[in-house]
Amino acid sequence: PEGAAPRFAPVIEHMRAHLDESLDTARLAAVAGLSPFHFLRSFKAQHHATPQQALMALRLNEAKRQLAAGHAPAQVAAAVGLTDQAHLTRSFARRYGLTPARYQQQLGTRRRA
Repeated sequence: PEGAAPRFAPVIEHMRAHLDESLDTARLAAVAGLSPFHFLRSFKAQHHATPQQALMALRLNEAKRQLAAGHAPAQVAAAVGLTDQAHLTRSFARRYGLTPARYQQQLGTRRRA
C-alpha cells in the first residue's frame, strides 16, 4: 500500500485510521467515490492486491510495530482488528515466517499487560 495512487490515498489512510474496525468493500468504495465494482477492479489493478489483502498487510505491519514495542499479542490482535490472538498468530506467521511470541523473543521485547 505504500506509494498509493492519489485516487486511493484516502482509502489507504482510512484503512490505517480504522484498523480495528470491519471495513467492507462498500465502505471503502464510498471513501474512493466509486461503485464497489469499479473500486475493486481499479484498486486491484493499481495495487496488485484486493482491498482486503491490503488491509491485512496494514494490520500486520501495525501488529509488528506494536509487538516490537512489547505489547501482548492478545492486545495487539484487538487493536488491529483481528478476531483473536490465534488469528494474529496464524496471519503473522504466514506473512513473516514466525509467530508473534517468537518475533518478540528475537527482539528481546517483553510483553506488557
